[in-house]
Amino acid sequence: IVQGAQIAGASNIIVSDPVESRREFASGFGATHLVDPTSDDLAAAVADATGGQGVDYAFEAAGRAALVEQGIESTRVGGTTVMVGASPIDENVTINAAVLFMTMQKRLVGSLLGHCWPDRDIPLLLDLYRTGRLDLDGMISHRLGLSDVNEGIRRLHDADGIRTVLDLSA
Repeated sequence: IVQGAQIAGASNIIVSDPVESRREFASGFGATHLVDPTSDDLAAAVADATGGQGVDYAFEAAGRAALVEQGIESTRVGGTTVMVGASPIDENVTINAAVLFMTMQKRLVGSLLGHCWPDRDIPLLLDLYRTGRLDLDGMISHRLGLSDVNEGIRRLHDADGIRTVLDLSA
């Protein structure tokens, strides 16, 4: 998400993550503001970074309904919150319809596989990778052999790193 925002020309890229190492990764990919939601006020950080206007786009990638609500609150008038993460089936997002649609004209959208159109997007992503504008290699924080698949799943559950790749040649 951070790299996509940078490629799209975003001037402020605000990342909120409770894991310090993940915030550091985000900084390396172009995040301009880092927020620790366990100790910092996200709404205040967004207001400070945007002059009180809110962000154009908020992306929720952890799959938590409460974070979708924070995204909606963080967007400007006419802003869009994108649900990238899949919330558990028993979590509901509470939305004040008047604020969302009538007064503030905000949008809430889901994003399955980034709305990818393979014929269009895969060649574009490959070109961005080849020219060094999209750092896919830097997103791999751990490489494990197939026999360590359970370790990879543990890392996923513990939010340890950004991406763990199973390397079949290892």
